[in-house]
Parts: sequence; structure tokens; C-alpha cells
Amino acid sequence: MPLYPKKVLNQRHAQSNASGAVVNHTYEVICATLGSPVVDDVDRIVTVANMINGAYTIAAQPDVPRNITVTHLTVVVGTDDLGTITVTGTDRADQVITEVITPGADALVAGTLAFKTVTSIVGAGWVIAGGNDTITVGVGSLVGLSDKLGEARILQAWLNNTLEAVLPALTVSATVLSLNTVDFATAWDGTVADVVYLK
Repeated sequence: MPLYPKKVLNQRHAQSNASGAVVNHTYEVICATLGSPVVDDVDRIVTVANMINGAYTIAAQPDVPRNITVTHLTVVVGTDDLGTITVTGTDRADQVITEVITPGADALVAGTLAFKTVTSIVGAGWVIAGGNDTITVGVGSLVGLSDKLGEARILQAWLNNTLEAVLPALTVSATVLSLNTVDFATAWDGTVADVVYLK
């Protein structure tokens, strides 16, 4: 049954010259290599530092485009007013992105945007209490994709050339590239990761 593009704006539609045939959608199969994501690292971007209002020193960059985490630790009795942490950097397409993360008391809080690079980490609204609390900034388990997706349609995934028994969690956004992420059921371990999905 031959198919050819239908003259509509929605590029996933197609039509056929076969009598009575109805084709609602067509999809592009994408096989993407995600690089070799290292194990989640809570202090890759900012090693342990006293909380401040201002810019933190950046120690390293994300190994692959992935989400950012902020981990807080109370130093003495009385948790500080933690304020916010603003992360600025670029996405996989080298476009500038910004995310505001609100730390949680003695907890790890994960962002949702996948950062290819981090250019600044800035604290604001912090107020000291019993003593100067500390934070670290690292990378989480969400790895960024190269496509904006309107639907979560994942087919297969491999880690270290081994087929994943459980399909990864796929988060999608048709408008924001850095919100399109994948999270494998198996923990990242620095080996090559591949995923197949429909676009």
C-alpha cells in the first residue's frame, strides 16, 4: 500500500491511494546514543560549600546533558532559611536555559531540565540560623534527548550493549528541548547508553 504525505500542517499525517485505507499517523524512528552517563554524582558541579547569597564556584561540567541536583546539609541545630539556587547554562542545542531549584532541609532536590553546560550557580534568599549550612550541586539521573517530543513513545534501550529489561521513563515536551529526558531503570555506570523512540 503506497503512502505519500498528506497536504496538511501536521507532518505526522499521511494518505494512501488504496481504496478505503485510512492512515492516521506516521512516525520517525529515532535511534539515539546518549553518550556514557556516569553514576549520579551529588557534588560534580559544586563540591561541598557553605551556603551563600551569590555565585558558587563551579568545579566541573555535566558529563552528558542531564538534570541538576542540589543537596543540603544542616551543620548545627537550626536549619538556615535556604532560599533558592538558580542554575544557568545551555541545553543540548547550545541554547541558554535557566532553572530555579529550591533546596529542601537535609535533602536532595532534583531539577527537571537537562543541562549540557553550567555557566553559573547563584544562591539567593539564604539567611543563616544556628550555623552556616552547606550544599553540594551535582547531576541526576535524567539524561537529555536531542528532540522535542509531543508523545512518550519509547521502544527499546541498551546500556553497555545490553538490552534493558524494563523500558526507561521518558519525559517529553513539544516546546522545551531540555524537558525531553530519559531515565533508565538500570543505574548509570559510565558505559554507553542507546535508546530508540518514535518522533
